Amino acid sequence: MEYTVIRTPEQVIPYLKKLKEAKVLAVDTETTGLDAHKDRLRLVQLGAEGMPVLLIDCFSFLKDSRGTECLREILEGEAGKIFHNAKFDLQFLRKEGILPENILDTMLAAELLRPCGGPRKVSLAAVSSHYLGTELDKTEQTGDWSGALTDTQLDYAALDSRILLQLWKCLKEQLRENGLERITDIEFACVPALARAEYDGISLDLEQWERLCADIQSQYERSLQALYAYSGEPSYQLTLWGGEEALDVNFDSNSYVLKLLKKNGISVSSTSRYSLAPYHHNPLVKALSDYRKYSKLLSGFLHPLPAQIHPVTGRLHPKYGQIGAYSGRMCCWGPNIQQIPRETRFRSCFRAPEGRILVLADYSQIELRVAAQISGDVRMKRAYSKGEDLHRLTASLISDTAPEKVSASQRQAAKAVNFGLIFGMGAAGLQQYAAQSYGVDMTLDEAVKFRDSFFRAYAGIGWWHHDLKAGHFTEGRTLTGRKFLFSPRSGVSELANTPVQGTAADILKKALGLLYHEIKEKDWKLVGIVHDEILLEVPREDGKEAALCLKTVMERAGADILPSVPCVADAKTADSWAAK
Repeated sequence: MEYTVIRTPEQVIPYLKKLKEAKVLAVDTETTGLDAHKDRLRLVQLGAEGMPVLLIDCFSFLKDSRGTECLREILEGEAGKIFHNAKFDLQFLRKEGILPENILDTMLAAELLRPCGGPRKVSLAAVSSHYLGTELDKTEQTGDWSGALTDTQLDYAALDSRILLQLWKCLKEQLRENGLERITDIEFACVPALARAEYDGISLDLEQWERLCADIQSQYERSLQALYAYSGEPSYQLTLWGGEEALDVNFDSNSYVLKLLKKNGISVSSTSRYSLAPYHHNPLVKALSDYRKYSKLLSGFLHPLPAQIHPVTGRLHPKYGQIGAYSGRMCCWGPNIQQIPRETRFRSCFRAPEGRILVLADYSQIELRVAAQISGDVRMKRAYSKGEDLHRLTASLISDTAPEKVSASQRQAAKAVNFGLIFGMGAAGLQQYAAQSYGVDMTLDEAVKFRDSFFRAYAGIGWWHHDLKAGHFTEGRTLTGRKFLFSPRSGVSELANTPVQGTAADILKKALGLLYHEIKEKDWKLVGIVHDEILLEVPREDGKEAALCLKTVMERAGADILPSVPCVADAKTADSWAAK
């Protein structure tokens, strides 16, 4: 493998012309660890056609501003930058003040191609093996890069960069052949925004969080006492660690809970929320539900979060899986802020630091708007074009009430009807979904009536579902071309939900790509991404400007993907996340 080690800006000069003229550059990095805030950039590898791979030794190259400016000139140029998992590399480059754009990510490309016969795993080794038949030795990936570089390490680094040039040629053609060019552009443009979000992190009021933890712990204890009223107090034995564990009472055991429920007149085959929904008014079921809720909150969020505050930044730094589900939706971990409860007491703990303010924006009824576009339902599209409240309209249509006389409870029921029925839910499913998700009690007869009225009102949704049932679809696409596969057993719910949810995800990613250009050079932090919601943290004096900017780019993204259904984003400023 031909390569040159570069330690000073002067050594780059012979290659500068070719680097600037290249249409694509392969870019890779080696770092001393995985944390951009604690660890250091060790190598930047640059590959282009017709020249050796340049291995830039950052320990010496970036000692002064000349090195940084040289690397910025190369990486912020017009050439496409080929990375594998660019989101990681971009954070280390950002730490050095280098902000590449025009990202081409072979890992994301491989993920998009997975339904088209691509590999299940998307590591560089797996993707290279699948598309090029090249087996890469990744032993050095986890080696020590903090000291003097060995010949083995240099060979490894150079090969990774060179292979990216070959790999992109192959993947680019595969993406074109499979009609994935539009969604590829959206995913690639989104990468710098996600790297920014991970790097910026979000601020947590630790004192307020600890008070909340104590409060939830008290509620947990009360729910336990309520359950003991039905089970009796447990007997305990000492554990090896000096604590106590219950011997004969276990509310986390399905078999024990089933026996306890049966003993108290509730015979069910499962202890799932769905199975217990018809009994949600029963005091035992309520106590069990409270116990599970508080136990999950304590173990899933309240106790782990303080330990995840970064020692350098003092902030939480969630990680985002850009294609976290086959629909294209993102996932989140470390911590998963997408699962933080919407309750004020939780979200109010996420606050802007002094002198700054949060900007909170989300799409209005984005999945219903996507369903209107996909199904072509005339009434639904007309309602959105006129700026009507679809939940109020549905409430009016299913209850034969004038829109201006629709009550809050009727609108809430219509909300359950809209979100439940666009995905093909039956009457029994709607009844349980309404109770479980919206606190709306309806009889089975009412659910049947609402369902019939809904499909009379929105005939286009019914015809869409009919076509899905009759089509025996084995694959589907979002409106941007993202592809996914269905099993022969997939029902209407999955066939309808996946393209709707996926298209909504594509719209948000489009918005993030647009937003990045607006915030790139500003002191605006991208602090949270939650399905259809984007959170910024900005200087207090920039609040109004940032809110307008965020609303504008989100609606622009929606208009690009939903040509006949207007997208509306609501944006506001607030001191805490609870304002949404």
